[in-house]
Amino acid sequence: MNGAALLEVRDLVKTYGALRATDRVNLTVMPGEIHALIGPNGAGKTTLVAQLSGHVVSDSGQILLAGRDITAMPVHERVRSGLARSFQLTRLFKSFSVLDNIALSVQARSGNSFSFWRPVRDDQALVEQAMRILQDLGLSERAHDLASELSHGEQRILELGLAVATGARLLLLDEPMAGTGPQESERIVHLIGQLRKTVSILLIEHDMDAVFLLADRISVLVNGVVIATGAPQAIRRHPEVIAAYLGEEST
Repeated sequence: MNGAALLEVRDLVKTYGALRATDRVNLTVMPGEIHALIGPNGAGKTTLVAQLSGHVVSDSGQILLAGRDITAMPVHERVRSGLARSFQLTRLFKSFSVLDNIALSVQARSGNSFSFWRPVRDDQALVEQAMRILQDLGLSERAHDLASELSHGEQRILELGLAVATGARLLLLDEPMAGTGPQESERIVHLIGQLRKTVSILLIEHDMDAVFLLADRISVLVNGVVIATGAPQAIRRHPEVIAAYLGEEST
């Protein structure tokens, strides 16, 4: 993880009236890194991810992706630049097949992601790409099922696949294990561990076992402020982090 950061966040601020949701946040994600962002509810984590993805406009600060300033870019341009986001709640085309969901996301790379009227299955190369991604996700046997027929955990995995299918260099994963059972969570942890071979990841997650298993570095956000960043074991022992968050998690 030596060299220049893939993502660099400089003094990022977002306010809502008197509330400062993110307060001069500084953060980096290195190539090949899983960087976890943790903190109590209301800390500003989802606001920060929304700023990074372009769903929320920042009041001040700067976001650099591979050295390129993307602060003012709209969402679709950030995706084309290599940044993709998953959401706490699944956002799938549930009346479409699993294969069609992935194929449409692959198609988005060319800027034609909403050409629904020409069936994506008519494009053999597109189908082959989508099937390779489903194989990696462990969902190839569900390719022709409707997305609505998947279990909650499988829908979470499919949503990860949609982000991967855009060709992203950086994934923003917002609580990918939310609402999943132990077996599904274990499957998602394994998948995220595999994804690190090809992409960098900023992981927002409340499952501390998963965070400490997966993360190369952890940043702790409290009241919109990053109070600590470091290796997992350093964060586990950090007195301010224990007082603000980990002590609460371990009770």
